Amino acid sequence: MKSQRPTRRFRGFTLIELLVVIAIIAILIALLLPAVQQAREAARRSQCKNNLKQIGLAFQNYHDTFNMFPPDYVDERGSGGTLADNEGHWAWSTMILPYLDQAPLYNQMNPGPITPSTALNDANIRTSMQQPLAAFRCPSDTGPALNGNAGQQIQADNGTNYGLPVSNYVASNNNRTLRQSRSSNGANGGSGATGAFWRDSNLRFRDITDGVSNTILVGERSYKVGTSDFYAGTLYAAREFGGTNGPEQASGNQGLIAIFGGSTYSINPTNPSNVSTRQAYSSQHTGGAHFGLGDGAVRFISENINLNTDDAVNSTLENLIGVADGQIIGEF
Repeated sequence: MKSQRPTRRFRGFTLIELLVVIAIIAILIALLLPAVQQAREAARRSQCKNNLKQIGLAFQNYHDTFNMFPPDYVDERGSGGTLADNEGHWAWSTMILPYLDQAPLYNQMNPGPITPSTALNDANIRTSMQQPLAAFRCPSDTGPALNGNAGQQIQADNGTNYGLPVSNYVASNNNRTLRQSRSSNGANGGSGATGAFWRDSNLRFRDITDGVSNTILVGERSYKVGTSDFYAGTLYAAREFGGTNGPEQASGNQGLIAIFGGSTYSINPTNPSNVSTRQAYSSQHTGGAHFGLGDGAVRFISENINLNTDDAVNSTLENLIGVADGQIIGEF
């Protein structure tokens, strides 16, 4: 007679046990997700820093070739205008393309013999000019591929306005409102640019008497700051705007903001987006923004850096922008 083996009974999860497991998983996700996000942001921040490092090296290689830094933009008309100028002028970002492994693109755009407005007339060149370049984009930035600000679009020879790729890096121009010219305006007492870049600029290392490690050449600008569109910068070309005070005093949203940076406002300004705040440096990184210095170093500068917008008072951020102001740099 065969013996009867007892039947094994498998007990499933109770509802309470299942809820406990789900709760544990939810807690683990809540604990790990911020760490994962922080790790991703750290990687993006590192890539942004490397972008500025490569731009700094490109500046130095350009200087080695031409014995000067690239101009912030080249006025194709030979002199500054006094009326609104929708046409494009080649910017510093175009000039350093061969030193960022982009020589074919540079040759296709052919800066010098033709203007950006003429280049945009050609469908093939326009397609290339509207392709974003990772070398000029901070991975943390959430802006679109092409700049959506109408004032930063370039008018082609056929009269059509075209958007160019967003750039998150703008050159250092002035420690106050942006200026097109290095010279002052005798008619109204306005000052000229104190930074490293201006219209048809030709700055050399020896001109940076404040010391290359104490001088900002380029810094970040975000497409958005909070909920406001700051429009970042624009690659390849900019519009120039003259205005009633002469070209050296103009800084409207019709162009210079696309390629210049200044200290009219602090880093990451909380003020609403307008023609003044959009001149500032900004980023999507918490607490500050990256800057490339004259010696090739890249520094993350706090948004709480000393800044006094009183014209009679010098402050640390302003002194970092000036190339030859003779001011002692504070901690930054």
